[in-house]
Amino acid sequence: MQNRCSLEALRSIILRMSKEQKESVRSMGFGALLKMKITDIPLKLGFYVLQKFDSERMVIDIEGNELKVTAKSVNDTLGIPIGGTKLTELDQWPKDDTSYDEWKQQFKKDSIIQLSAIKNVIVSTRQDDFNFKLNFLVLFVNTFCVSTSMGRCNLFSLSYISRRTDISNIDWCNYILDCLVRTKNSYISYSDTSFFVRPSTFLVLFYADNIHSAALTVTHKCPTICYWSLEKIRYREAFEQEKGKIRLGEINEEFVDEQDEGDTDLEDNDYDKDEDHSVEAYESKISKMINSFGRMKEKLNSKLDDKVP
Repeated sequence: MQNRCSLEALRSIILRMSKEQKESVRSMGFGALLKMKITDIPLKLGFYVLQKFDSERMVIDIEGNELKVTAKSVNDTLGIPIGGTKLTELDQWPKDDTSYDEWKQQFKKDSIIQLSAIKNVIVSTRQDDFNFKLNFLVLFVNTFCVSTSMGRCNLFSLSYISRRTDISNIDWCNYILDCLVRTKNSYISYSDTSFFVRPSTFLVLFYADNIHSAALTVTHKCPTICYWSLEKIRYREAFEQEKGKIRLGEINEEFVDEQDEGDTDLEDNDYDKDEDHSVEAYESKISKMINSFGRMKEKLNSKLDDKVP
């Protein structure tokens, strides 16, 4: 399985946004994404959860135990707008509206607009104008909703967004569910050339946060995307594979209502200008993390061995 949706592209842009651009993102209802910590989704875990997702009953079904997939679960996981108007029920742009043509002028004569081109345009300006909003929406849709398998951006949503549109009043949670249902059967799992273009981020985070694992403890809070990092997801995937298979544990209880590091934007938390960003500093951090995981693994294995008769 190969993944078209790049979280790293969106996260790297967020780190470089101006205060005005971040405020624009919040006004659209996507403020939680400014605090996202995850940069990728492990493909094996993504494949497993995808296979267990039943698009007819809207559940993740694992050995007879079910997690119900709803618009509320998307909102709890990603913190994006819920309710409001369905995207496809909005009026499409009138023919005399030149906003789309003006937006395309950013990419000059590019016949195929790729995510890299969107990223380059956003980081080249500090403005928070209408073009910025459309650029961010394209990144959001291609990262969290559905991309294409042809290397170009999915621009479908733009035909429903005009300068008068209240983007925060669009039901983006149900749009993600629509994308899940619509594309579930199009993915060929055994094909090397079949790309995973669905909302893998939502599926994996929803599964990981709602199913308890002995591998590590992550406080069950929403929006989930603010509290799970790639390192935590990968560690859990590796731990469960080592124990034989990725499997169902106990379902977590209600979300904890408290505040901590998840309530801090990336700019303030993960990209401190005074922090040492040298290769040596990162190597030291990685080494400490590996050692910490090793100690956790030894303790967990010891506890599991003690329980075996």
